[in-house]
Amino acid sequence: MNVLNFDSRQCDRTRRQMDAYLSNELLVETTDDMLRHLEDCEGCSSELESRMRIREALQGAAARQPAPEELGENIHQRLKKAQSRPYWTARAPAWTLALAGVALIAIAAIAGQQWMRMERAREMVASVLQLGVSDHLHCAIRGHNYPDVANPPEVLRKKLGPQYARLLPAVETKLPGFQVLEAHICSVPGSPRKYVHFITRGEGTILSVILTRRDGESLPAGRFVTGGSFGNVNLYEKQLEGMSVAGFEVGGYFGFVVSNLGQHDTNQLAEGLAPALQTALNAGASRAATSVYVTLFQG
Repeated sequence: MNVLNFDSRQCDRTRRQMDAYLSNELLVETTDDMLRHLEDCEGCSSELESRMRIREALQGAAARQPAPEELGENIHQRLKKAQSRPYWTARAPAWTLALAGVALIAIAAIAGQQWMRMERAREMVASVLQLGVSDHLHCAIRGHNYPDVANPPEVLRKKLGPQYARLLPAVETKLPGFQVLEAHICSVPGSPRKYVHFITRGEGTILSVILTRRDGESLPAGRFVTGGSFGNVNLYEKQLEGMSVAGFEVGGYFGFVVSNLGQHDTNQLAEGLAPALQTALNAGASRAATSVYVTLFQG
């Protein structure tokens, strides 16, 4: 028969160890001490049963709709905080524990939905970044569509055409230590998508700077999918097919920096390059609008 136990220090110690006990993380000697205490303490026995029910409910909810790792850590921290209170303030009516269990299940369901949305956002980011990686691998790495000696700037500007020639100075300036070998408009077989492709060499690697029209598509926002924000430009990062890629949106384009450098180095290059490309594209759009105005009203 269980009897009340008023050794608050032993109760405090037991309650601090309950989660570890339920997870089979205690040493054998500590487990034996806890079991002896539970035999004599009705309060701690009731607390253990309540925690077991809450844990089972959470496990059921998680099985139906997985929650992100952050939820478990938050719950664990809250339980640790509650266990650190004195024994006489830690005891709570059964209805309070039941409400806490329902609340945690609701939190798990909401967090599960958020996790699923976040996973979809990450999948979308990966599919967009794959565009840049595919063109880099097809054109620069496997196709080796660049000369050993860099083409002169005037040749590169001619290949890019008047619409994109203004981007060349931005790439040359914002990639210190890299030489622009080639710049052209290209595509990947089987896809109608066109790419503005700068192929550069430096630091023992071939690095691509790639732009392709977004056609109304956008990358998702949020700190869980972006790698940082620089001015009005969000940066996205991922390792794909052995390559580090940093992606961003500039105007009506997706932009990519792709290389076999580490992710940190690739990101740093993209951080400086993305705003410069944005400025060059905006300047080009302004000049184009002015040209149209002059043609219409002064031609």
